[in-house]
Amino acid sequence: MKRAVFFLMLLAAADAAAQMRFEGFERRNPWNTGVHAAGIRQDTLSRSYAEAYFTKENGGLVDPSSSDDSWNAGATTRSIRHFEKVSFAGGFSYDYFDGRNMCGSMLTEPGAWPVDILEFTPGRKVRETYAFTGSLAARLGRRWTGGLRADFAARNYAKRKDLRHKNTRLDFEFASGAMYRDGGFAVGAAYLVGINTERVEAEEVGARAGSYEAFFDRGLRYGSLALWESNDLHLTTSGVSGFPLREYIQGASVALQVGPLYADVAYRHRDGETGERGIRWHDFAGDEVKARAVLSLRSREWRHVVRASFDWRSDDNRETVLTYETVNGVSTPHEHGSVPVFGRKQADAGLEYEAVAAGTELRVGGNYSQQERESTLMYPFVEGQRLHVARVWADWLQRFGRWEVNLGADFRKGGFSEYEERYETGMTPGEYPARLTEWYDCENEYLTASRVGLTAGLRRNIGRFYVDASVRWEHGFDLRRVAQPNRVRATLGVGYNF
Repeated sequence: MKRAVFFLMLLAAADAAAQMRFEGFERRNPWNTGVHAAGIRQDTLSRSYAEAYFTKENGGLVDPSSSDDSWNAGATTRSIRHFEKVSFAGGFSYDYFDGRNMCGSMLTEPGAWPVDILEFTPGRKVRETYAFTGSLAARLGRRWTGGLRADFAARNYAKRKDLRHKNTRLDFEFASGAMYRDGGFAVGAAYLVGINTERVEAEEVGARAGSYEAFFDRGLRYGSLALWESNDLHLTTSGVSGFPLREYIQGASVALQVGPLYADVAYRHRDGETGERGIRWHDFAGDEVKARAVLSLRSREWRHVVRASFDWRSDDNRETVLTYETVNGVSTPHEHGSVPVFGRKQADAGLEYEAVAAGTELRVGGNYSQQERESTLMYPFVEGQRLHVARVWADWLQRFGRWEVNLGADFRKGGFSEYEERYETGMTPGEYPARLTEWYDCENEYLTASRVGLTAGLRRNIGRFYVDASVRWEHGFDLRRVAQPNRVRATLGVGYNF
């Protein structure tokens, strides 16, 4: 009798999961979305999908380094498969982005590194992104499971107008671990190692040689404004190809599940630098902690899930003091220590509630983010900024036979303050270097301005195939520096579930 009841419950769960989109199916097992690959065997249902899509975006409600007229297209496939002793999960995606009227940051992800280089001639930029993730879980015994996970992403980024630049970025992280399970109790541990690299190479091919300026940002938009071939911008240093950046990552993670309650925490330490071949311009380091908790409760018709998350990160950047000794025409760099120039700390907290029943999915949540950044370019003077953003959102999905309707709404509001400090050291400070004040003010307004967003989507299921269309509209309030208050994004996708 107990076996029959268990079998009927399994069939009911499988039928409910079969109606879910892959994103909802993946969220059913909180181990799926972390670094603990061994935990994917906490579920028994398999699902895969593949999709091709096209997206068009227009509107000036963007930060200064983004496009107000862009499109992107690509394809993605993801899968979770379970066998008797082994489980696999992973996916591959390709995305092609084409943006008009773009200038600003020359890096693939503005703000990801503690330094930046900006150029000021609007033009077309294209970016190709290849991403792969793969997880393997295998039984090592009656209660032990081992797991391996790899995440890889490669980006090619280029601007088609002087001042031209091309970037290559590679991100890789590998995790290995094990999980012990006894009934409703499970505990896992994993070791993390990774590397992120990027290289920026600039050139100009037009007739106005030597006339383009660029800005090297050392934090809070303080830095050096000069012709792009200047030594202060590090784009044309002899013996170095472009401007290379790299960081190495090591960390660990633990996860615990007791019945319907799941929690995990991951720690990563980062060490990075800019330069190569004996030349090191910057030396930066940071720490990051990510924690999650998930509570899943079931009733006869509904599944209720509460998710909480907390992320904290701290980064510090030091600039190396270099001199060069030239002997017989060969220059040799010598380091004379380093000085702190920039630091930042950021904390993000989120809370989400999800309710799922046959044909209905409802999610509501809120997020709060706080960031503090300090420039110490002219120590003992310290220029600082504190920025905060709060966001609330709701998303509703309803199925009507072969049709699915998706509606969403969100609202965010933020603010920032600035401060100055001077430490008593007996040192005589100099003047702060150049600052892109208008650029800085526009970025702050974009990040903190009040705005509302509305989303609507419609999907038609045709057997295992589906056609999906969605549109999103955003409106910002009381904008003075951002170009336009509105932005619209429309996406059309075609996919297959298997």
